Amino acid sequence: MVSKQRKAWLWLVIGLGLMGLACSLSTELPPTLVPSTPIATITPEQAFAPPTLAPQPFAITPPPQAPAATPVNIIRPYNLDQVSTERMMGNINTLVSFESRHVLSTASTTTGIAAAERWITNQLNEIRASSPFPDIRIDVYAHQFQYEFAGQQLIPSNVIMAVTGTDAAAGVVIIGAHYDTMSQAWTTGDNYQPGANDNASGVSAVLEIARHMVMQRNRATLVFVFFAAEETGRQGSLAFVNDYIKVQNIPVVAVFNLDSIGSPLGVRGERFDNKMRLYSEGPNDGANSRQLARMVHFAALNYLPNMVVEVRDATDRSGRWGDHMSFSDVGYPAVRLVEGADDPLVFHTPRDTVDRVDPLYLQRTTQVALAAVELMANGPNPPTLKPLRPSATDPASLTLEWSYSPFCASYIIALRRPDSLVYDRFFSVEGGALSVSSGEFKNYGWVTVGCVDTQGRLGRLAPELPVPTS
Repeated sequence: MVSKQRKAWLWLVIGLGLMGLACSLSTELPPTLVPSTPIATITPEQAFAPPTLAPQPFAITPPPQAPAATPVNIIRPYNLDQVSTERMMGNINTLVSFESRHVLSTASTTTGIAAAERWITNQLNEIRASSPFPDIRIDVYAHQFQYEFAGQQLIPSNVIMAVTGTDAAAGVVIIGAHYDTMSQAWTTGDNYQPGANDNASGVSAVLEIARHMVMQRNRATLVFVFFAAEETGRQGSLAFVNDYIKVQNIPVVAVFNLDSIGSPLGVRGERFDNKMRLYSEGPNDGANSRQLARMVHFAALNYLPNMVVEVRDATDRSGRWGDHMSFSDVGYPAVRLVEGADDPLVFHTPRDTVDRVDPLYLQRTTQVALAAVELMANGPNPPTLKPLRPSATDPASLTLEWSYSPFCASYIIALRRPDSLVYDRFFSVEGGALSVSSGEFKNYGWVTVGCVDTQGRLGRLAPELPVPTS
């Protein structure tokens, strides 16, 4: 095993502090990091005081029958429409050209996982150089880890890019995809394993999201990770969590794992052009990963209403695994986004080729992921909620109260029935209100609140509150 002195360490600092990543199994010490320059135009939320006069409660008149959830009045992020199918398909072609990205593949400058690692690193360095903000620190590193597979001691690498956030309260958002491949001859490294959909599609999507996110200032620190050794038991993501996240107590608020998101085809050739699945660890009530899944659904519903995101009541497909599990297993909120149906006749075979990836479908699934990243990385923080209480003026109603935020032009109240995986109903409340009373709360089991800022940007939802049953 690698000694403690030779382990890789991650240093992430958010907002107005330090941020960086260090790596490798080398004997060199981690680089000395310089504090980030504060951004004068970003004012910490804590500096704002609440208004002198408390607003009056905003009353909701319940409809006779609660309709299905509908999008709220928000502004669609501009970068969703700029997701490039040409660039992503070009990246998939390049990854397939390495012939195999198996952890046992022979090291070469043109083929194998080592060539893929170098190419991904070069892509991230190009993305870093494209940022228009010299005061935003962006670091690119390789994280080497050691494990044994098929009787061999291996030292593959995760490839990491971290982008400094502007607000310490916004935490860290991780966007990841594995870049290794597997064939049905699972200990054979050099046979043809194109892995176009599994998982060059996810890698290309993460690269595309990174390209867009570095073109703006982001409240949260963003960490883009390309995992090795997922196919052999997710050793790459496990090492990343153990060596970096847990050791440094990184404040992770969301992990998005993009794995096999490029094909709308099912095993019988049926098409699921406007559908993708979303997996997260339960239980349905109280698990932070399931709450994150609902927020992804919430973002897609509002930003991409023609794309159906099915939240599944499972951590992953039966008998399968994904890198998100390495995070949720130890308590971090993490989800897996995957295409609408599996085709077991293609995965881990030479048939997983570029022609089976649909460019327009890949664009839509990438837009879903980008919308979720935007919500978690740049939306305003949620208010703090008080437990629901009986209304002082109407015994048939309950009152919900929340904390003030000067960033909220309006608030979104989301309601969920006890057996529902997603939110069933939304209300909009003007930003001057800090409470709402309604008899309709009693028709649901759970309630939460988010806010929309003055630019029309949708924010995160607060942890759910149970609705009292009596």
